[in-house]
Amino acid sequence: MIAEIGLFALILALFVAAVQATVPLIGAARGDTAWMNVDRPAAFAQFCLVSIAFGALIWVHVTSDFSVLNVVQNSNTDKPLLYKITGVWGNHEGSMLLWTFILVLYGMAVSVFGRDLPPGLRARALAVQGMIGFGFLLFILMTSNPFVRIDPAPLNGNGLNPLLQDPGLAFHPPFLYLGYVGFSMAFSFAIAALIEGRVDAAWARWVRPWTLVAWCALTLGIAMGSWWSYYTLGWGGYWAWDPVENASLMPWLAGTALLHSSIVAEKRDTMKSWTIFLAIITFSLSLLGTFLVRSGILTSVHSFANDPQRGIFILTLLAAVTGSSLILYAFRAPALKGGGLFTPISREGGLLFNNVVLSTAAGTVLLGTLYPLFVDALGLGKVSVGPPYFNIVMVPLMAPLFVLMAVGPLLSWKRGDLPDALARLKFAFAATIVAVGTTWLIAGVSSRSLWASAGFGLAAWLFFGSLSEWAGRIGLFRRSFADAFHRARHLPRSAYGMTISHMGLAIVLIGIAGSLAWRTEFLQIMHPGDSATVAGYQLKFTGVENNITGPNYVASRATFIVTRDGRYVAELQPERRLYANPQQPLSTVAIHTNFVSDLYAVLGDPSSDGGFVVHIYHNPLVPWIFFGAVMMVLGGLVSLTDRHHRIGAPLRRLGAKIPMPALKVAAASAVADGAAAHERKGMRGWMYVVPLLGFAVLAGFFIWRLHLVEEGDTPNLIPSVMINKAAPKFDLPPLLAGERGFKTADLRGKVTLVNFFASWCVPCREEHPFLSEITKAGITLVGINYKDRPQDAKAWLAELGDPYPTIAVDAHGRTGIDFGVYGVPESYLIDKNGVIRFKQTGPLTPEIIRKQLIPLAEKLSK
Repeated sequence: MIAEIGLFALILALFVAAVQATVPLIGAARGDTAWMNVDRPAAFAQFCLVSIAFGALIWVHVTSDFSVLNVVQNSNTDKPLLYKITGVWGNHEGSMLLWTFILVLYGMAVSVFGRDLPPGLRARALAVQGMIGFGFLLFILMTSNPFVRIDPAPLNGNGLNPLLQDPGLAFHPPFLYLGYVGFSMAFSFAIAALIEGRVDAAWARWVRPWTLVAWCALTLGIAMGSWWSYYTLGWGGYWAWDPVENASLMPWLAGTALLHSSIVAEKRDTMKSWTIFLAIITFSLSLLGTFLVRSGILTSVHSFANDPQRGIFILTLLAAVTGSSLILYAFRAPALKGGGLFTPISREGGLLFNNVVLSTAAGTVLLGTLYPLFVDALGLGKVSVGPPYFNIVMVPLMAPLFVLMAVGPLLSWKRGDLPDALARLKFAFAATIVAVGTTWLIAGVSSRSLWASAGFGLAAWLFFGSLSEWAGRIGLFRRSFADAFHRARHLPRSAYGMTISHMGLAIVLIGIAGSLAWRTEFLQIMHPGDSATVAGYQLKFTGVENNITGPNYVASRATFIVTRDGRYVAELQPERRLYANPQQPLSTVAIHTNFVSDLYAVLGDPSSDGGFVVHIYHNPLVPWIFFGAVMMVLGGLVSLTDRHHRIGAPLRRLGAKIPMPALKVAAASAVADGAAAHERKGMRGWMYVVPLLGFAVLAGFFIWRLHLVEEGDTPNLIPSVMINKAAPKFDLPPLLAGERGFKTADLRGKVTLVNFFASWCVPCREEHPFLSEITKAGITLVGINYKDRPQDAKAWLAELGDPYPTIAVDAHGRTGIDFGVYGVPESYLIDKNGVIRFKQTGPLTPEIIRKQLIPLAEKLSK
């Protein structure tokens, strides 16, 4: 009954969304106040109905109602209560309902807190929100109904992926969605302004708070996801440039640009067209991330679904939202006046540079994420794009922005004085020199210390530059202490928010530079009683306790006593767990932090002589990454409390009445000027159509790709030009010293599965526990370490276990190119004659191994 109530509430919400999307919009067009006033009660009613549906889904999960298919697929009776609740959004159907719940939450918030908004603008904005809500509710009801019944009901469910049975699931997705969906408000206000034909300082002031809320939530969501990856996956890292990680970074970059652009639109009444465009693009990138995760066109460890039918629906929704908005933008944007002029050396110029860099960075990430698909579509072969590309491209792209962030706030509006601004940064410059010099003196001369010193120098420049700007605002050291204190008390909170956020980014930069430059690893087989020294810490391995029973798993727990100079520091207890339902292994990490560095221990496989593979990292300054991110969010929240954001922009006063003769002269002059300007506008008009054409090309590509997916050509089954052809010629060296290499001739006489993997590949971790099933089935398994550092690959195998009888190294990826590798992990099943018969792009799953690989291998063996 509860499930039916939830479904009925969703159906009613769909009809309410239709009313909200049409009636206020028509009322605004007709100037009918009664029709416009339907917006607020409709938004509130839609929120209540979706809340009922969301509450019903939580209830059936908590009560383990196994007559509901969604509960059967994602829960079981042994799962702790916390994970029964968080598991609601740990699947495709539940996460889409969470997305829609947050969407209507924002609509309700506008209806409550937007009382001072102009009725026409509010009605149009909430109508656009209603349209988006209608699309997502229709998507849920037609393709992703979370309340589908199953008969007969099983006694228990399948359980939740062990990686998701973590408190991080309670916070990471909700905050991420608060950011993604929050940008829908900026989008709705932008479309409402285009329909209304009015974009001014008042509009920018109303948009900024909602953009700031979304930016804070997305920043926190990304930071939480990075922390979750850091302490859960056991790889010692925090960012892998996974396609879905990129999908969250792109709207963050565009949203950051939008936040700064709206400042110019409000303060100087310029860059209005660009701000509208950014609002459209930011939310469109959020929708693109949803499409990538759920369509199946890209492979990722974060993917919720691989259903082309759902992908087509989301693509249709993306095309409707983005396509229609870009069409409206192409028609309306040329009519928007440019506003005030400014010189390149000005605060507006600095913010414009900020926008250019951030937009370019978002485009670079988008290109790197989709480039393998584009190349494949054009028949140019198979390529993979991983961390090396992103690291090489993003560092030189973002470095100039960090430099400018200290200078820009010191420049005046309209026309700035660059020498004066630089003179006020003397203290920041001195701090930068000290940071670089100290790093060189302490760390010595090496390539790593060079990069670290550059990172620390940029961070010091930004941190102390932000402090210098704040000190200049309050007159510190130039006025009496009492006067400076008085000015500090009355400084706008938005100014404090900017300073705190910029300083937080500097701290993040320190953490990234330090962790990349000075991470220390220890990898060794240890026996009880053995000791190891890592970065000045002594770790004594006391042994492993087996058969520790958890709520729904059995664990083996190791104990390490950590001391430093003979003094006790901590006790680390990493575990290797085996979950009962689903039956999957999972290693849990033990971390000791002193808030400057982390000591990070992972327990690997047991050795034949009674020892255990132990992997220990010393990660300097990693905690600062997460502290800095929290500080950035804090700055956004402080800015959000500014009174400036809680009141509407004052209406512009009408000028004095102009005499009629002067009006006639002005009209004649305007006609003459208009004729001259018309030709210039015509020449510029095509520029506003370019985004629409670009989106049309991208949408056409996605339609083509989804068609191939529907025909069976998924990213996990990308056809290779080598299928039914002999494997390419190669001769690769071994990964492990003293072992044999691997060459083409070794494929003869036996059925072999060649598996390309890398330590930096997050999806490789997903498939790794299942590779042992391949050797148990009598298939020869060969691993080829792809574009990886040998020491990283050895550490990775020691941590997770080595299922490969033979491991070869393809350091430069040439053999991968010959095979047609799309991206790791990738596997090729080769028959006894050395002919490739099957290709799997993406992680192998138990289902693929049992239903496809093993039957085909048995057939080929005969």
